[in-house]
Amino acid sequence: MKHLSTPEGDLVELRLEGAELADALDRSKSLLKIVVDRTVVLDAEKLANGTFSPLTGFLGSKDTASVSEHGRLVDGRPWAIPIVLQVDRTTADSTKVGSDVLLWNEEEAAPCAILHVTEVFALDLERVAREVWRTTDRAHPGVDRWLSRGTHAIAGPIKLIRRSESLIPTRFDLEPRQVRAEFRRRGWKTITGFQTRNLGHRAHERLQKIALEISDGLLIHPLIGWKKAGDMLPEVILEGYELLVDRYYPKQHVVLAGLTTAMRYAGPREAVFHSLIRRNFGCTHFIVGRDHAGVGGYYGKYDAHKAFDAYAPGELGITPLRLHGPCWCNTCAEIVTEKTCPHGESAWVDISGTEVRAMIGRGESPPAFYMRPEIADFLITRARNGAVFF
Repeated sequence: MKHLSTPEGDLVELRLEGAELADALDRSKSLLKIVVDRTVVLDAEKLANGTFSPLTGFLGSKDTASVSEHGRLVDGRPWAIPIVLQVDRTTADSTKVGSDVLLWNEEEAAPCAILHVTEVFALDLERVAREVWRTTDRAHPGVDRWLSRGTHAIAGPIKLIRRSESLIPTRFDLEPRQVRAEFRRRGWKTITGFQTRNLGHRAHERLQKIALEISDGLLIHPLIGWKKAGDMLPEVILEGYELLVDRYYPKQHVVLAGLTTAMRYAGPREAVFHSLIRRNFGCTHFIVGRDHAGVGGYYGKYDAHKAFDAYAPGELGITPLRLHGPCWCNTCAEIVTEKTCPHGESAWVDISGTEVRAMIGRGESPPAFYMRPEIADFLITRARNGAVFF
């Protein structure tokens, strides 16, 4: 295992190359094969390229419990969501501690990584759900996925053998070291990261441009991976953001890239998780808005803001920008927040991503104060000619 040291912090590097790779491929033929889906493959790749630094593998029972309960690894370092290799009881019983196993990419019928098994353990699924998601309700998409993916876990460090075919065009599929290098090339010292799982509307645009006022550059970083039904498809998000940036942003101050990992819909915990990931990409600041990574009313409007109070200033290595959710004010005739406008809810029109998706689904063009007309037209055209949503 290598650590790549940079001014922004160390990145874990867990890829096999050259003679090591050839030897691993030869050995893998005799190893126990654990078949994994796209989500696990992406987790292994994020471990390998430093997106999940400081993690070096799938977590064991003590780290899983500590992260779930305290938002920290056992050694005290901040980490907000357990990265766990879930398996069924049969697979767990056939896996020996101290052995190497092959993670096999089911979708591509190809080797993914070698994992050195340090622990096999039963998961307390409901306890983790209560601590991370604050609910065990199967109607919550993140909880349902967690509870359905395996009762046991296999822990240990990994070495990546092969990267999977990308979910997005190469120009967007950038690893942490590539994004950091681009920031350095542009001479940026302060960079704000923006997490999204859908194409931008005017409220998002307001938050992003606030960030541009106080930092050298902006990383617009849509999440590309497993998401719930109704969220937008990867190509729609990225192509739409290209159009938006081209027409309405100072392009020399914006980088657009995709983050290929699954949504967890863990609200406050995921806000911290997303900030740590953007720290690893070289960001110095991270936008945390209204109901960050929330779903279905499970979390309070600004619970994600409060999640950062569990960490000392500077401890995360990135500064959260705890911004209020913008809305349209009919009196001001502009986008405002409850911190900047006195007119109250009777004058405010919420700019909701959920409502935008519903309008597009009905073939309606959102009003101009919701979304730029070019973006609305783009989505309507895509909806007529093919899929827009998962």
